Amino acid sequence: MQLRFGMAQWQHPAWVAWLYSHQGANNRRLSEYAKFFDTVEVGSSFYADLTQDQLQVWFEQVPDDFRFAFKLPQSITHRLGVSDEGQVVNSLTNFCELLRPFSTKLGPCMMQFPEDVSPLYFSKIETLCHAWDLPTSLSVEVRNQAFFNKEEEESEFLRLLAGNRHNRVIMDSRPVFSTEAYCESLLDAQKKKTRVPCHPIATGHSPVVRFIGHPDLPLNDIYLDQWAKKLVQWLLEGREPYVFVHSSDNVAAPLLAVTLEQKIAALLPAYIPILNLPSKPEQSLLL
Repeated sequence: MQLRFGMAQWQHPAWVAWLYSHQGANNRRLSEYAKFFDTVEVGSSFYADLTQDQLQVWFEQVPDDFRFAFKLPQSITHRLGVSDEGQVVNSLTNFCELLRPFSTKLGPCMMQFPEDVSPLYFSKIETLCHAWDLPTSLSVEVRNQAFFNKEEEESEFLRLLAGNRHNRVIMDSRPVFSTEAYCESLLDAQKKKTRVPCHPIATGHSPVVRFIGHPDLPLNDIYLDQWAKKLVQWLLEGREPYVFVHSSDNVAAPLLAVTLEQKIAALLPAYIPILNLPSKPEQSLLL
């Protein structure tokens, strides 16, 4: 059974002298990160064009069983209202061709739509799903509330994904909204993270979970318990989930991943834990 854990980034200053050595060069952080995690979200592909040379550098730093989950460029996902289908499909095709030489290390790439992309854009979403042309699966994240209404709009969306064997990205932002914002990182997270219902429905072989943790680590337990049960269910069904763990400032995100994995192992003795992090950092790092 295969379950992958990763972070939303592979560099964080608070991880130096913990996940990274003091002496390690910044351009080698990815190779150090890959000693502990076997996948990562790549958000830079959303904001800026990547080059073959840059991709080659990254891919050479990780082992063969590592998987990158690239976010599709915002020129594809955030211009549906001003671009015709031909334009967005052409942009998607170009992105697929950029990644094609690196297919062996690709995980489910993320097509993340903003809140204003409602079911009115369903035909364009459908066109993009059909146009995906890489051997790795696609994962789709929607943020418009109509896609979570448990009625025809959501059902149609789920049928589209299942029919193409694409995955639904399940963002769980419940933890960061479970208390008032009492610190800067939590206030920032509540401003930036979308508050959508958490519908843990698998439509493909590799469901994608984006867990946004609370900085007060024990407050995450109730949600991690729920996810442990769901992930065990998916593993027993033969699925291979990807779990990307965030926290309000991402400092303690690796610890949340370990906690979740421990809960999974307690429920499923056949599961062999893969996360083996160094000794925990000083508590001051997690404040």
